[in-house]
Amino acid sequence: MEPIKITLKLAQESEIQELQKLSTESLIIWVVGKSREKGIKFTVEDITLECWLINPKKHSLRGYTQFPDSFVIIKRIFDMKGRKGLLEGSSQNGFFLTEISKRRYADLVALISKMGVPELSSKYAADRTISSIEEAPYKRLRKTPAYEKYSSNRVNEIVETDYLYFYGINWHTKDTVVESKIKNIDLIVKSFSDKDPLLEKVHKYLNEEFAYVKDKLLKRN
Repeated sequence: MEPIKITLKLAQESEIQELQKLSTESLIIWVVGKSREKGIKFTVEDITLECWLINPKKHSLRGYTQFPDSFVIIKRIFDMKGRKGLLEGSSQNGFFLTEISKRRYADLVALISKMGVPELSSKYAADRTISSIEEAPYKRLRKTPAYEKYSSNRVNEIVETDYLYFYGINWHTKDTVVESKIKNIDLIVKSFSDKDPLLEKVHKYLNEEFAYVKDKLLKRN
């Protein structure tokens, strides 16, 4: 049995770059509006697949970009249908734009045709290429005093306890645990060095400035 080929039903290749700049809500409005314009009934599944095919980086499962994340799209659809009043209809009979969202759709179509969709700031957007399990320790490192002080040009304020906190250890931690935690954090920093060069700089500074702390912790026996 041959695998089912999933292809775009609405978006043209020339539109993809502009569509990828849209927020999830705006993209759903565009998909629903375009499907009605073409006389095609789009179910929740159809909307999910179209959004994913247009922008897999943003609408895929965390850590598995080859699969769409239906939860993200479905949650947004019913939020738009409920309190926001941007959609009407149902998953069985398809969705329609309301008078409010019809105006937004018209604006989106005009922007896309003129290649004028503004870039969205995605500083805090989740990176779908990595799993939440991988990202959690990275987020912790970004919130450490060492990272915050370094990023705000207060390097002279970084102290020994900041080094210990960065690695999640203290002077009472067993040497075997210290070694394990240091290795784990070093691997995390290496994994995210391309994504966050500043983290690599913080890591390098800590290990140069407080190398004696590591030596003492591992040579206590």
